[in-house]
Amino acid sequence: MLDARIGNFLYYLPYISAVVMLIPTPRTRYPQEVCLAIHTSSAAAAPGFSVQGQPLATHCTGLRQPATSAPRPYLHPVGSLAGAIVTEAGPADHPHHLGLSIAFSDVNGTNFWGGSTFTAASGSKLLANHGTQVQQGWQSSAVGDTGEESGGVSWQSDSGDELAVEHRRIQYFPHPEPGTWSLSLSSVIRPGAGVERLVVSSSAVKGRAGAGYGGIFWRFPHGSDHPSILSDDGSGANAAHGSLSPWLSVTIRLGGEPVTVVLAQVPEHLLPWFIRAEGYLGAGPAVAWSEPAHVDPTAPLRLALHAVIHDGPVPTAARARELLQQHPRISRPSSPDRTS
Repeated sequence: MLDARIGNFLYYLPYISAVVMLIPTPRTRYPQEVCLAIHTSSAAAAPGFSVQGQPLATHCTGLRQPATSAPRPYLHPVGSLAGAIVTEAGPADHPHHLGLSIAFSDVNGTNFWGGSTFTAASGSKLLANHGTQVQQGWQSSAVGDTGEESGGVSWQSDSGDELAVEHRRIQYFPHPEPGTWSLSLSSVIRPGAGVERLVVSSSAVKGRAGAGYGGIFWRFPHGSDHPSILSDDGSGANAAHGSLSPWLSVTIRLGGEPVTVVLAQVPEHLLPWFIRAEGYLGAGPAVAWSEPAHVDPTAPLRLALHAVIHDGPVPTAARARELLQQHPRISRPSSPDRTS
């Protein structure tokens, strides 16, 4: 077990280094790094678990990815209280998959997802059309084991034009269940100055069947074979894919132990779930599942995803709902969302 943990640390060391130091590159557009390191005290952990001062999530903002990965801020590694890492960043199968992030394959013709671009005429091709998301003016606050970071994100085309402006908010909370904590990511996106409107599209909209991905996306780690997936529409990825279930539960086994991430949308603004469990494991609400989304200054794009990270299996829908009901952004009315 110790050797495995050392191996995991060495594997993720390059990503952690990107958070604690700023390396000047042509893509570094601001003077200093912003880092959110989420900690939960041992008092909030279950008996027998110890976080030992290690962060549960790290917000990487160094934009050190190649242009073809559509550099952007992302959360990785995200871990459970027992130390299981439940995200993946830069995997060999899809180097542009970056932990928990917000990404779209087509915004006014710019690829903010990374990798190839699909067109009906040419299929999937690698084009020089990748954008970059740059954080601006971020601030953090914390009270005990509850805290948040929020600020702006500038969505810039490959030529450096600002297509969109965003206000993003990351929140973390303790959870009363043993071995469990809660996370929320919310966003409001508007057209940039001088941009009349945004058209957010996807490969599915342009003709690639089942490829409606784009929005808040959670890439799970390698080793997530044979996951247990539940939703209001039943068990398995096929039942969840494209459904309007308010929640999605994904249980995987890492190091022989089960760990679960339960994801939830805002019930009033449900989007179809994109989920893939063959070749890799990843999931998120799809903004342009079958039709493009149109965004203008009076009708911004509002996104939110709430998560409960739980050490242990979630075998039933009732258990998933029980964990979610204890998430502060779900179980009771929240304070006014400052992303609006």
